[in-house]
Amino acid sequence: MQSRALRPALFVLLGLAPLAAGCGISVDKDDNGRNKKVSISTPVGKLQVNASADTPPDTGLAVHSGAQAIKDDEHDNANVNIDGGFFGVKVAVARYEDRAGTQAIIDYYKKELAQYGAVSECRGNLDFKDSLSAPRCKERSRDEVQLGAGREHDNHIVSVKPRGDGSEFTLIHVQTKS
Repeated sequence: MQSRALRPALFVLLGLAPLAAGCGISVDKDDNGRNKKVSISTPVGKLQVNASADTPPDTGLAVHSGAQAIKDDEHDNANVNIDGGFFGVKVAVARYEDRAGTQAIIDYYKKELAQYGAVSECRGNLDFKDSLSAPRCKERSRDEVQLGAGREHDNHIVSVKPRGDGSEFTLIHVQTKS
């Protein structure tokens, strides 16, 4: 009786064996033992994460003069790339703090984002789906301001909020293919 129950499991394992044999994982750690570069390859796609302090995320936006990168244990600045052949997503995220006030940061990034199209300002979440000219805003009351430009498959977002006497802001670039 047990051998009948094991046959389907054995069949599945044998069928997945060639896929597992084609997988590869590479992990580089920083001096504190945290992952700084991770690469996973499979026959159906690849995942790469670069959270190295030596390689700033490629957000496509200039960093405001005087801003300093935020580095903490919970959040890393990173470039993430998932490529599945027919689909994929690239995300670059970088967090900064600045002595400048939030309005100065907002004004600066409105000009920076204009190179990617019409800029939306939102106290809530931005929606790039099916937007013809600028992302739509889904308003929510909060201290954080979202600026966005681009289209559904290639967009840039800047999130700005107060931090002490200055500001904290996050630069995000998202590209997708399907």
